[in-house]
Amino acid sequence: TPVLYMTIDSDANLVWAEELPNDDASQVWTVTEHRTPASSGLMEITSNAGGMDWTMCIASDTGYPNVSLTVENRLPKSTGAGDWSGLDQFQRRKTKVNSDGLADSNGSNPSDGNNSLFIQAGESATSSRYGVVPSAAGESVVFNTSYKVLQFHLIAALSTEDFDTSSVFISNPVNNELNIEGLTANVKQVSVYSLLGKQVLSKNVNQQATLSFDVSALSSGMYLVKMQGDKGSFVRKIVKQ
Repeated sequence: TPVLYMTIDSDANLVWAEELPNDDASQVWTVTEHRTPASSGLMEITSNAGGMDWTMCIASDTGYPNVSLTVENRLPKSTGAGDWSGLDQFQRRKTKVNSDGLADSNGSNPSDGNNSLFIQAGESATSSRYGVVPSAAGESVVFNTSYKVLQFHLIAALSTEDFDTSSVFISNPVNNELNIEGLTANVKQVSVYSLLGKQVLSKNVNQQATLSFDVSALSSGMYLVKMQGDKGSFVRKIVKQ
């Protein structure tokens, strides 16, 4: 208490943070089979926070069995079987829980699903797993040899198959005003985000074909414009001069 989530913070660190609204991208992870696992049964954990590729992995300056996790601005390493050098291969397993739903090796209740996360970075480094419960937001994500239960909240991704943005024009680069033209009825909201997924501006689209944002107060740099509707979403990068 409070419930904390693995989060990419504004400095691109992996930390525990309280839940952010609207399924914030910095707390949403894709968990899937590793693209080229060094061994069978391993998975990769990635994020698209800020419209960029992030891979959860072991911090290169950490040791075993107490290890810190971090994120790197890349996709999981793709080399071939037997190569553990990406430090980005994980495994989900079941652990027994007690009547309170907490991890307990002697618990009489089998876990409901795969609720324990293991690090897999080599044949001799298989014992580190999620085991350090954070006491406050902002703490690093640390694994050790104990078993702790993780909650996985599944989120359905938006489909883009029927989300037509072919008529949309977005001014780029921009100075003081961001102009968007050619909006269609399937676009319900337009938002501007920093590269790390923080929403800085947002407007609802009320059937108008054009929309303008005053961006004079934003710092120079790259931002993301996200158009969202009932049938999907679309993101485009812009440069604020």
